[in-house]
Amino acid sequence: MTQWLIALDTDRIKEYLFATPVLSDIRRASGLLDRLNRENTLTVIQKAYPSFNKEDPRQCVYAAGGSALAILPDEETAERAIRAVERLYRKETATASITGIAVPISSDELQKKFGQKVRWAGHKLRKQKVEKGQKRNLPVAPYMHFCDACAQLPASHYDTERDELICRACKIKRLSAGETRRELWAKLIDVTLEKSRPTDAPQEWGDLLETTIGDTTHEKHCTPQDFDAIGNCAKRQGYIALIYADGNRMGQVLEQLNTVEEYNRFARLVDNLLLRVTYRELAKQLEERPNQPFFEVLMAGGDDLMLVTTPDVAFALAIEIARGFEQYSTKLVEDGLSLGIGIAIAHAHYPIAAMQQLATDLQKRAKRRSFETGGKSAVDFAVVTAAGSQDLERIRDEVLTEKGFAFPPPDALRHRLTQRPYTLDELQKLLNRAQKLKETSFPHGQLHTMYEALFYSPVQASLAALQTIGRARKSHREALWTFFQDFGVQRAPVFPPWRDRDDGSRDTALGDLVEIYPFI
Repeated sequence: MTQWLIALDTDRIKEYLFATPVLSDIRRASGLLDRLNRENTLTVIQKAYPSFNKEDPRQCVYAAGGSALAILPDEETAERAIRAVERLYRKETATASITGIAVPISSDELQKKFGQKVRWAGHKLRKQKVEKGQKRNLPVAPYMHFCDACAQLPASHYDTERDELICRACKIKRLSAGETRRELWAKLIDVTLEKSRPTDAPQEWGDLLETTIGDTTHEKHCTPQDFDAIGNCAKRQGYIALIYADGNRMGQVLEQLNTVEEYNRFARLVDNLLLRVTYRELAKQLEERPNQPFFEVLMAGGDDLMLVTTPDVAFALAIEIARGFEQYSTKLVEDGLSLGIGIAIAHAHYPIAAMQQLATDLQKRAKRRSFETGGKSAVDFAVVTAAGSQDLERIRDEVLTEKGFAFPPPDALRHRLTQRPYTLDELQKLLNRAQKLKETSFPHGQLHTMYEALFYSPVQASLAALQTIGRARKSHREALWTFFQDFGVQRAPVFPPWRDRDDGSRDTALGDLVEIYPFI
């Protein structure tokens, strides 16, 4: 018997979330989209097809992370359900939208080739999304006023609390405060405090939430009012870090699943696992920082996670979330699953939309490193210190290569002035070495002297490094030399801070150390 598979995916989620730079608006937009995805979409499908059972994996396959899969009896019902969900998003958000497609699926494909069928449907869905084109703003006549919050649509309402003229979309976000106030952090609490794993979860997941995390830990969370509140909690006051994590090779794993039941179980458990490891690590941080507004979960669903925290927490948090995800996912996939993580650090006043775009670019580079290392989790990071933003590709491929030298080497040997992205072990080692230098009170000025020499020439960089080692007192010299041993090769003709690579080029981690040093 032929049935119909419908695939739904929210359009340009980040564009909707970061339409305004206000944290409360982002929080409410995120909660609104999460509720629409996980709850209301299924309710609307059930109205279009009353026999639809949300608990049956052969009908409701998946709904999280902005996407949904469902199986309906015929094409007419499937198309009616898609149109209803599309209307739902337009009605509830005014500007957010969702795209859906319907494809026939046979009984054989449900039991033998379901993963391949979903991938084929995904290709068709992406084609449909591209054909929809980019959203265009309405023309604004001279007598109209742009929204004071998003500056995208004509203002139609007055917000008395903030003294702003806002558009309908922004009004919906702000009116939904009571409905979505539980936030994504509260959703993590709902998932985890029950202390019971899903009935079909691996037995080993029973110890995922350690007994050291009490039932009242979440009560120590203080919701930040804005990004400044998070920045004020940082060791280097005023700075925040945006973490964006995404699962590696998920499409490849899903394609290999044969039955709809396997697909449903895998998708649900991956979503549940990422929420649980995230909650566990945030709860550990809360034990150390009770009642401090040092984080906000912006997006959490499927294999995606986006949160804002302080830079001194961000690196350890990203490492531990990735390690927990790797460890417990081995019960779902033999070799386990991994994450590609981007961390963008900037002042709290830096545009959050630009930070998000930078974190996305960093996450993509981290995923490429994961592929090169056989599927290990990887992290890439960048610190924005200037008011303007620059293209990450240009910085990494021009400024942080031999092209950035004031006096390029005559042998045209390729150099990279960074070793990013890092695997988890490499990043942990870098953090440890930075911490050791901190403990010895290594002068920040000497680090910057070596860093500045990197941009003169390879020889000047080595001279500066060797001179610093030779003049440093014993504790500083030992800490610095250990760093160069871990991230370089000390043999002629290669001297610190350089490392020989297998392809014949050289790189250095000195610049990476200098970037993170103020935030440790």
